[in-house]
Amino acid sequence: MFDNSYFLIILTSLLVILSYVYSAISIKAKIPSVLLLLFTGVVARIVFDRMGYELQYIQTILEFFGIVGLILIVLEGAMDLRLKRKKIWLLVRSFFSALVILLVSALSIAYVMHLFYAEFTYYVCLINAIPLAVISSAIAIPSVHGIDEDKKEFIIYESIFSDILGILFFNAVVNNPTFEVQSAVWLMSDFLIVIIVSIIVTGLILLFIEKTTMNIKFFLLIAIMVLLYAFGKMIHLSSLLMILIFGIILNNLDIISPARVSKILNIDKLQLGIERFKLITNESAFLIRTFFFFIFGFTLQLAVFSDIKIIFTGLVIVFILYSIRYLYLKLVARRNLFPELFIAPRGLITILLFYAIPPEYSKGLISEGVLFFVILITSLVMMFGLMKSDKKIPEMEIYAEDMLIEDIVETEESQQEELQN
Repeated sequence: MFDNSYFLIILTSLLVILSYVYSAISIKAKIPSVLLLLFTGVVARIVFDRMGYELQYIQTILEFFGIVGLILIVLEGAMDLRLKRKKIWLLVRSFFSALVILLVSALSIAYVMHLFYAEFTYYVCLINAIPLAVISSAIAIPSVHGIDEDKKEFIIYESIFSDILGILFFNAVVNNPTFEVQSAVWLMSDFLIVIIVSIIVTGLILLFIEKTTMNIKFFLLIAIMVLLYAFGKMIHLSSLLMILIFGIILNNLDIISPARVSKILNIDKLQLGIERFKLITNESAFLIRTFFFFIFGFTLQLAVFSDIKIIFTGLVIVFILYSIRYLYLKLVARRNLFPELFIAPRGLITILLFYAIPPEYSKGLISEGVLFFVILITSLVMMFGLMKSDKKIPEMEIYAEDMLIEDIVETEESQQEELQN
């Protein structure tokens, strides 16, 4: 039955439909759709096992969706960042919140790991701790439609920065086991090369978007991004930084230097192409996330909840994460703790970075069971915080379309300001 192509088509189609239904449920009932996808994967695994069917190459498939998902999520996050003057303070606050909480959480978890597992160096513990310190924008962003606008924007930008900074921090630590002057010079030269290449590639892609008359061009651009990422990883460059710069420039072209750009490119035509590209990127990221979390759930076993060691380790990590978040929001950011304290889920980036740990550093410190437990508990805590929110949830909205409409309005406003000036 599973060898039948039509049956596989039916299964994948049903999964995508279920994911959209879960998104609707998430908005109305404040239950994270990721949890529903994970449990769907767990149930599917139970059914497959009882039928005696074993899915081959599951780890390779998961890794494939993970890498593509990582690229799309960073691109999606970067293309949500608007460098408008009125949002500078919001961007600064959310950036430092993400940076400080990420660094302190990772260092603290690594310290506790080193206390319990003295046979491992602090460096190895830090590599294993970083994935757990990253807030998941893939879970946080679709879940905050119903809260106040200021709080919503803070959480959106904080989670995006946490994803991006977490990935850059992880790559920097893994690629530089000895923090010497030579390593620092190589890291800076790496960043400089990536920035120069990013600007050149972005310019060429902008020319392509404006000049080409082909209707099928946006998945070509995504393929180019994936190709550049893979090539960059092969020569040990910070490829995700290139994706980040590309996304930020693309989404802020009308702000960075509108006068100079308009001499070379047709801004109106280009802006329309960029908005379409953003929508396709958001839809593609949604699709990849759907399959990734389902497959990750498929690889898990419910037996993890009977393992006392996994539960204890997970609870210690969760306690550290929320303690540091509480202290930062209360003492440093001086923000109202509700609901920001609760909205710090772990998810896609945590899993992706976990699987990206080199074999020589992946020594059983953190298991898939601990990952699943932390993702589950942080998602449930977020659900509790959202359910206690006083503001009612609006009717179902598609996040990608909301952001698209908002960007179009902002673009029109900026164009009107230019005409008035």
